[in-house]
Amino acid sequence: MSNIIEISSGQSVSISGISTVVTSTKITQPSTNVSVTGVIASASASGDKSFTFTQSSASTTWNINHNLGKKPSVSIADSADSLIHGAVSYTDLNNLTISLSAPTSGTAYLN
Repeated sequence: MSNIIEISSGQSVSISGISTVVTSTKITQPSTNVSVTGVIASASASGDKSFTFTQSSASTTWNINHNLGKKPSVSIADSADSLIHGAVSYTDLNNLTISLSAPTSGTAYLN
């Protein structure tokens, strides 16, 4: 069974709740955002996945389950939105741990 669908110019198609419109040779696809207990995961139209993790209580260890299926790059910002440094350990392709020198709350940006 084939999953290929031919779409002519001007036709609209709905796939799993995502609406796509074809115009000439351009396809417009929206980004997808999913919220999971205060954490935002998104995929751009190019298919690259990113994940934003918020650590609301100050801690020296942040355990992050991102489900990206890869070892993402990580940027860390404290609650004042200042860039900080921490040691990143990859548990597997879907989990990582950030170790900080002092208890800190803030946000980790994974890409």
